Amino acid sequence: MAEFPAEANLVIACRQLDYLNIRYDLRRSSGVQQLWVANPEQVDQVVQILQITVPPTEMDSAPARKQALLAGFERFPVVCITLVLGVLGALVVPFQFDWVHWLTFQEFVIVGDQIGFRAAEESFDKGQYWRLLTPAFLHFGIFHIAFNSLWLWELGRRVELLVGSAQSAVMLLLMAVGANIAQYWWSGPSLFGGLSGVVYGLLGYLWIRHKIAPQRLTQLPRGVVGFMLAWLFICMTGVIDALMAGSVANAAHAGGLLIGMALAVSGAPKAKNNR
Repeated sequence: MAEFPAEANLVIACRQLDYLNIRYDLRRSSGVQQLWVANPEQVDQVVQILQITVPPTEMDSAPARKQALLAGFERFPVVCITLVLGVLGALVVPFQFDWVHWLTFQEFVIVGDQIGFRAAEESFDKGQYWRLLTPAFLHFGIFHIAFNSLWLWELGRRVELLVGSAQSAVMLLLMAVGANIAQYWWSGPSLFGGLSGVVYGLLGYLWIRHKIAPQRLTQLPRGVVGFMLAWLFICMTGVIDALMAGSVANAAHAGGLLIGMALAVSGAPKAKNNR
């Protein structure tokens, strides 16, 4: 039995339970809603559905809001920590730009209105291996961090529920590092950053895993994969670059996507056994 406040919106959750032919009983009494599951073997599946479909309840009291926030960190620590680091990276760029050169893939210096990049090997020879990861947290503008945060929250929670926090952390690390390396290999010395490569990695993982071992958590809303792939293609044509300052890190997006797909394929036997 799961208990929710009376104002909690369980409509989407109930629709999914009906779609999956899961028998349940929703009772309302004393200002709460109680969801009872008929088959004990389906409890874990129901819990996963509730974690994805039930929105955070609007609380009136500050302690309740704090409790809800802490619950989010407890359920999705990897996603939440990644989001916090992304927001911090977005704040560093406009407010502490002097720190940015420590977080980029390559060390750089500004001379007049020009940026001079040092060889990446020079930084790695000094043991600055964090540069393989930290560009993922840099964001250049409010729309950049907002877009990535929304997709990371939607896709990252699904993956963290599927594979657990420890494996999710390893996967996000591989996606971020792989996307950064792909972008550097493709474009050479440049100032790039963002969690878009990780977002595309999560997309690729869920896309392929659903084809291998479909379940509710891997089933993305209709049109999402098509939209994201179309956006990737449009960006690669250079149309978006012509409309904005700077350029899109297309290689990071493609690299992250391929890494996510590869991770899904490599975990295929285990995914099938867990169906």
